[in-house]
Amino acid sequence: MTNLRQLEAHYICRMRFSSVIFLALFLATTAQKIRAQEDTAIGQSGRVTFLADSSIINLEKSTRKFKEIKGYRIQIFLGPLEQVKTERNNYLALNLPYSAYMKQIVPEHALQIGDFTTKMEMDKCLSEIEAIYPKAFGVVEIIEPPKYSKKNKASR
Repeated sequence: MTNLRQLEAHYICRMRFSSVIFLALFLATTAQKIRAQEDTAIGQSGRVTFLADSSIINLEKSTRKFKEIKGYRIQIFLGPLEQVKTERNNYLALNLPYSAYMKQIVPEHALQIGDFTTKMEMDKCLSEIEAIYPKAFGVVEIIEPPKYSKKNKASR
């Protein structure tokens, strides 16, 4: 009987040891796979391009939170399309922080800059721009929504 108990105890001990070894190997290989996946994602940058049908793009645009925002822009030039393109290039060469937009006002084209949510904001910029474009003036337009950076949110 004692022999049988010894064999049984030996068998149980071996089974536990085998289970521990199997578990350790499983955890080691799983951790190695996870680490390999993390290594491929860290420190790499790239560009992702989504190709979609125009109906899907229109659906996505229609469901955006911000659709149209009424605001202000500064019109700095009005004339034929070719002259507006030339003037836009001249404006962009100044490296000012305001976006430039070309808009058709039949039969001419206009060059407008900025996306200002308040008239006070636009007036401040207009006083700076008038030094370069003395005939500039403010207009009410549908503007691009303001872009808030993550840095501003973190500092609040």
